Amino acid sequence: MLGEEVDETVDSISKVQTQILNRTGGKVNIFDDMGNFRDYYDIMEDISKVYNDLNDPDKADLTEILFGKQRGNQGAALIQAFQSGQIQKALEATLNAEGSAMQEQERWMESLEAKIQQFEAAFQSLSTTVLDSGLMKWFVDFGTGTVKVLDAVIDKLGSLGTITAGIGIFNIFKNVDYLKTPVCPLYI
Repeated sequence: MLGEEVDETVDSISKVQTQILNRTGGKVNIFDDMGNFRDYYDIMEDISKVYNDLNDPDKADLTEILFGKQRGNQGAALIQAFQSGQIQKALEATLNAEGSAMQEQERWMESLEAKIQQFEAAFQSLSTTVLDSGLMKWFVDFGTGTVKVLDAVIDKLGSLGTITAGIGIFNIFKNVDYLKTPVCPLYI
């Protein structure tokens, strides 16, 4: 079945090639000398060069082959744009604009604004990496556990008892530093 579809496609492409060659008097081929498809731009440019030499039935058949029944008028307009040089000018302007845009991009990349945006992007990437890491998850789990312990202590002792216990714990840690000073009688 796959072979049949390919054979039909090959026959169809070969048929289109023959039709285009016949309608253009053998002047336009959709394949190059190696049997590869030519660039569509080049095919259209070649067609635009011979289009005015064709009789009306060949013009109509050619536009239908290339663009279909519904898009024939648009195809004829495209051929006329090639003939007038508009397409070639647009291509040249696009290629020149690409070079100018690249130069402008390079200048912008060296600006302070660009450097700041690069820094912000790098920081966001780092933040995402850290947030996805196990370390950040551990801190979140630790904080959740601490809040649960404090909640249980407050539940048992009440608010005033918890504040008193907190002050006592703070003083113990403060006094640990005091124990390490030479003025402390229990100097460690």
